[in-house]
Amino acid sequence: MSTSVDATLTRDAIELNKKNRSIVKLVLEWNIDELGEALQEYVDLKKKIKKTLIDYPVAKIHDKLAQDVLTRVIQDDPFQADNVLKMFESKSDEPLEFEKLDYSQIEELQDLFYSWYSHYEYLEGLYEIGSLIIGYSIPEALSSYVSEARSCFAFQQYNAVYGLCRTILEAAIRHRCERKGLLRPSGSQVLDFESYRPSELINKATKGQLRERVKNIYSNTSTLLHGRKTVSSGEAKKMFRDTLKAVQDLYEN
Repeated sequence: MSTSVDATLTRDAIELNKKNRSIVKLVLEWNIDELGEALQEYVDLKKKIKKTLIDYPVAKIHDKLAQDVLTRVIQDDPFQADNVLKMFESKSDEPLEFEKLDYSQIEELQDLFYSWYSHYEYLEGLYEIGSLIIGYSIPEALSSYVSEARSCFAFQQYNAVYGLCRTILEAAIRHRCERKGLLRPSGSQVLDFESYRPSELINKATKGQLRERVKNIYSNTSTLLHGRKTVSSGEAKKMFRDTLKAVQDLYEN
């Protein structure tokens, strides 16, 4: 984030805090004439802050008050002014949704999206990444993970693709163990897969070269999930394809 944006966010956050305090004062004085305008200014400024943060996943803010205000904004931790807005909303027949972006405001922001991305890249990504080809019914959750990983690749979220590969693998291994009855509960107890370590499930569900491939995938993806690496497009694509091939072989085994 540029220092100018940092400074703007700091200034706007401090100003938002001031407007919140002024609204509390106007409510206590029941100054209706000025309250409506003050609430509108508060909402507009809060929207401005949230719109600024759209393109900045990390904000470096040194001022402690500004930090606290911005944290409350992104965590949806309501200020007193928000409670006043909710009070007015409760009196309305229709939800007012003061902070929602309307269609025209979203249209104004579309240039930000197209400045780094377009539908061409999305479709090209889906065309490139491939799909899971399998001859068995699989759990809906597993299908969902594969679909999400493909979308993440198309949206160039390569770390997410890499991390989801481990999730895909774990879901397939659990289903394989359940489908084949490789693990059974003792007595009438329900089988709890979470009580087994991943290495135990891998050993139960695989053998030979497939076991080594699965262990390598699990180990490599764990490195990212433990915060020790980031990956490129090529690495994400290779890991996704290796994972899908392992899942296919797992079900055929």
